[in-house]
Amino acid sequence: MILRFLKNPVHKNFVPFLDNLFLLRPTLFFPVWVMVTAGMTASIMNISRYQVWLSDFDFFTLALFIGITLISGSTFIINQIQDMESDALNQKLFLVGKKVHIELAQKIQKMTLILGFIFLLISGYMALIMGALLFLFWGYLYNIKPFHWKKKPLLGMFANSMAGLILYSAGWIHVASSEGLSFMNFGWLEMFLISIPYLLCYTAVSLLTTIPDMDGDEPTGAITFPVKFGLRTTIALAGTMVLAAFWLGWSYDDPVSTTSAIMSFPFYVVALIRNQNKDVLRAIRYSIFILAFLLFTVYPLLLPAVLVVFYLSKYYYWHRFNLHYPTFLVDEVEE
Repeated sequence: MILRFLKNPVHKNFVPFLDNLFLLRPTLFFPVWVMVTAGMTASIMNISRYQVWLSDFDFFTLALFIGITLISGSTFIINQIQDMESDALNQKLFLVGKKVHIELAQKIQKMTLILGFIFLLISGYMALIMGALLFLFWGYLYNIKPFHWKKKPLLGMFANSMAGLILYSAGWIHVASSEGLSFMNFGWLEMFLISIPYLLCYTAVSLLTTIPDMDGDEPTGAITFPVKFGLRTTIALAGTMVLAAFWLGWSYDDPVSTTSAIMSFPFYVVALIRNQNKDVLRAIRYSIFILAFLLFTVYPLLLPAVLVVFYLSKYYYWHRFNLHYPTFLVDEVEE
């Protein structure tokens, strides 16, 4: 009965009302949440070894996630506005200019950004600083001219790595603050060292995400890493980063980064050998899922949020575009 209800054509009349929500690209919230939770997990393990199943609800943690999510969403809107030409060439399911008018998209972006900062202010001044830095690197420097780092191979990778570090740091600092540690006792050196394996995995995935867009990036003047250095070099570098993450995670006695890296590494090997777009997409999606799955054992409240976004997105993309997305059954169509 549920399946019959979900297949009812009436949903196609309803899903256009979700266009403004999906302008924020909720499926990209997964890596955002994963990196913040990774920072929280590493922080709590640094303070008190191997705590798991921390399911107590905390309003300030919720405010942190909402604020970071909204600010990330605002940067994703900016990215879509700036990428309208290349997205058209890449045949992406872009909403700006097609389903949502560009002026409305700009208004939503500004409103989302302001709301994000309000929620971070509730969470604490350090969270507010992290949010400002996130928007600086991921929103402004990455997308806006004259910087436009996303169109430059090394600066684009650097911007994504900095965004990953900021997300991770936001999680670490939040836990350290909630445990009553002072600013000087946050464990800044430990935070940076333990973040490196996660940042290597995050940067590896970020590199792979630029591969499916190569056909549209080069004609529009975007010299991304794979456009500059080639497909195999990009995959090889990403795989090397994951292998280095495993070694460093092992050296730091961090079970989460070590386990996720070694479980993800075979997907990079297959992608390098077969050199096919579908294998690159598998490496991206499974790498995120594996790390998220491990983090669920520490912060299980992440799971309901992921499931809601996952199935709401499947509902939206199926009834709006006749597309099964998100999915682990990888095909050649990507958002």
